[in-house]
Amino acid sequence: MPTRRDPCQYCRSDDNRPACNRCQISGRKCIRSRPKLKFLNSTSAEYEYTPGIPKQRSPSKTDVSLEYIDETSTVAALYHHEATPSTSYNFTNSPATTPHIPWTTSSPPETLLSSTTTTSTTWTPHIPPPQAHLTLEEACLLRYFAETLGNWFDIGDPSQCFTSIVPQRARTSPPLLDAVLSASARHFSTLPHHHQLQITRRYGLPRGLTIDEPSTLHYHNRCIAHLRSVSTEPNAILDENLLAAVVTLRFYEELDTPFHPHPTTTAIRGLQVFLEAQARPTLTPPGGGSDSDSTTKWTLQQSAFWVGVRQEFHMAFTQQRPFRIPLEILDLYPAPGPTSADHVWVNALLILAAHVIQFCFDEGASKSVVTYRELVRKRDEWVRMCPVSFQAVYYDDGDRDGGAFPNRWYLDGCHITAAQSLGFIRILLATYNPALLGVRVGRSSRIMMQTEKEVEEAVWEVCGVAVSNRRWPAGMVIASFAVVVCAEWFDDEGEQERLMGFIREMRRECNYWPGVEMERRLERVWDTSIQ
Repeated sequence: MPTRRDPCQYCRSDDNRPACNRCQISGRKCIRSRPKLKFLNSTSAEYEYTPGIPKQRSPSKTDVSLEYIDETSTVAALYHHEATPSTSYNFTNSPATTPHIPWTTSSPPETLLSSTTTTSTTWTPHIPPPQAHLTLEEACLLRYFAETLGNWFDIGDPSQCFTSIVPQRARTSPPLLDAVLSASARHFSTLPHHHQLQITRRYGLPRGLTIDEPSTLHYHNRCIAHLRSVSTEPNAILDENLLAAVVTLRFYEELDTPFHPHPTTTAIRGLQVFLEAQARPTLTPPGGGSDSDSTTKWTLQQSAFWVGVRQEFHMAFTQQRPFRIPLEILDLYPAPGPTSADHVWVNALLILAAHVIQFCFDEGASKSVVTYRELVRKRDEWVRMCPVSFQAVYYDDGDRDGGAFPNRWYLDGCHITAAQSLGFIRILLATYNPALLGVRVGRSSRIMMQTEKEVEEAVWEVCGVAVSNRRWPAGMVIASFAVVVCAEWFDDEGEQERLMGFIREMRRECNYWPGVEMERRLERVWDTSIQ
């Protein structure tokens, strides 16, 4: 009987090999239709040779890796009876560093593209890691992060990665999951009981859910254990999920002890190591041009990297210490151009802020007038060249004598970050002006008065940005840093009372647990207990 040339219509529901039952009975040759497969050719290090697994040979003359990225039930049936997994999956790996699972098969990947190849080999289909089985408490904390805390990270992120991507990645990355749970548990546990009950009822839990200190410490310690366990894995330092985990862990720690004289270093060194390792691909976008960032897709790696830079700037400011991320790494970032996106301009401003921090607190940095003037020039140039979108859509200077902060309305979180960063830079340049050193009698009082006015106006401005844009709660917390650091510059009792009220307002709205310690510090500086 002649063979049939068209694909067998019965093979779709019959995966018997080498021929379906109908073709075996009729004596015909069973011709199976080829599935529509999608393969990704890549020379990235992520898909290159893994020790112990043979390299793949593509139909072309160039060695490439093939990653299977589209699998349907029909396609799965093609290798279900042929493939036998030879290794088990390590749950501690994340999607960005998913280990290749070798499958021994008589039908290599080339046969799925061409029926002329019959050589046996191995291939590595992309199989997502198993999802974590979450308890009710963990599910609530993960949701709380996605709906509430993610906004604290995404204040300058155009893709809102910590709100949308991180919660999903956490379901398959144990270190990231525990970092998220520890941050959520720490913040949720500080909420008033009625507020906690309101949130959990909105989640459909009428009896509420109790998150206590032991739960917080449990997730935090488990995250540290996970990070240590994966630290020895190849290329773990390049895993963007682990970078996001370290950044999230540091969020927990920086909120816990922002002004502590000897803050915990659990995440500090880890953050620096991850940032240095992942800086080059993050800071040098494809094309290398100043405007290439405008069209490049914003990734979780980029988002986590710049969150880490922003965290380091704020912590260096509050603790009055040098910048711990090498500036030569940050200087790889190309200067923004006329068509660069707003977040690119913000990142450039953060790099300038890092240089200002280093000028002020690094004992080895040059304190010359020339260097100082260069920093001032770069700040003024940034203000002059940045897009018009960075200007407030509405503003008024308020009534400072009456205790009112200025109004500054912004439409995006990155504009708030820029406005407050400029305020911090203004404070640093005013207080570390080389002109203050060795001033002659007769000039000292005038220069000090100018400096005092500059610092007070900058703090007032930073607080005004925060209270005018309450949609972004991180702005209130960041402004509180400026209040505490610069408290000694305020002598007027009315202004002291207004700033103390700002700290209490911030603590009440943001549930920022170190707020009580901030109040105590202000009282010690002002040598009074303001009620």
